[in-house]
Amino acid sequence: MIRIDAGSYVGDVASWSRSNLTICGEGGRARLYANGRNASGKGIWVISGANVTVDSIEFHDATVPDQNGAGIRAEHTGALRVLNSGFYDNENGILSNAGSSTITIEGSEFARNGYGDGYSHNIYVGQIDQLTVRRSFFHEAKVGHNLKSRARDNLVEHSYFMDGGSGTASYQADFPNGGRVVLRGNLFQKGPNGQNGTVIAYALEGFSNSTRTLELYHNTVVSTRSGGAFLAAPSGTTTVRLTANLFAGTGSPSLITGGFASGNAIQSGNVTSSASNIPGASSVSSPNFWPNATLQGQIGLSGIPDASYVSDAPQPYTLRTLGASRVAGAIQSTP
Repeated sequence: MIRIDAGSYVGDVASWSRSNLTICGEGGRARLYANGRNASGKGIWVISGANVTVDSIEFHDATVPDQNGAGIRAEHTGALRVLNSGFYDNENGILSNAGSSTITIEGSEFARNGYGDGYSHNIYVGQIDQLTVRRSFFHEAKVGHNLKSRARDNLVEHSYFMDGGSGTASYQADFPNGGRVVLRGNLFQKGPNGQNGTVIAYALEGFSNSTRTLELYHNTVVSTRSGGAFLAAPSGTTTVRLTANLFAGTGSPSLITGGFASGNAIQSGNVTSSASNIPGASSVSSPNFWPNATLQGQIGLSGIPDASYVSDAPQPYTLRTLGASRVAGAIQSTP
């Protein structure tokens, strides 16, 4: 284990090639500021070892000449785990290669990353085996996506994806090559300045992954950008399963565009409403996705449609155990 004392480190970049490492902040977060420097022309840290854990580290202001500097450039094999960490104002938060590897992110924040060209993102995951995201907060990506993943298997739970009132992200979550995608208990907010009107995109660059399934359980999806669509998926998608989600839009957005017929989606317990009924959803500084009284009377469910949904996240990074009742959407009672 490598421990880095909490504090600020300016221009201190590194490449990590050793395997089976844990690198963590000691006594709080270690805050790394690129200050114009980079490792191997790629970012603040380049990680190429196998089975590496990064815990309680912040990455700020990564830039490189080709405009895709990353807080972490992930060239690892095996597993990379990023816990309780932050990525701020980099050209990419995390940028990963393709390969036989996994990435797990828990309790971490990705804010205002992206060069502004649409090719760099809060996080950009290549075609790896598996991406798992839990209890994390992605917001205000600059023109690119809040999350872009080409992984073959994707599980994203209890996380927040937001533009706020002024963010310019394109998609809140983009899975351009299909794969298995499971979104459970997340909160998505598209703002009025988003680059396009779709909130979540699936397989819009073609099916490089053999699995073609998109499943959403107990998510709240809010769009204050007029029109557009909550989801986009092409006709070659095998399964779209929507269970107990709350969709709240502005200007009558479509449920699904892109070629997949919404009538072919397997639906149960979903509720569609107006974004005005979730008035706190645009506040990045203090997100509040709890519906107003009008909508609270419309989101009740009979039974438990998803037995795997046992916790919700009333604030970013915070899990609470649920009782016996369930409503549509990600937040089950007053935050």
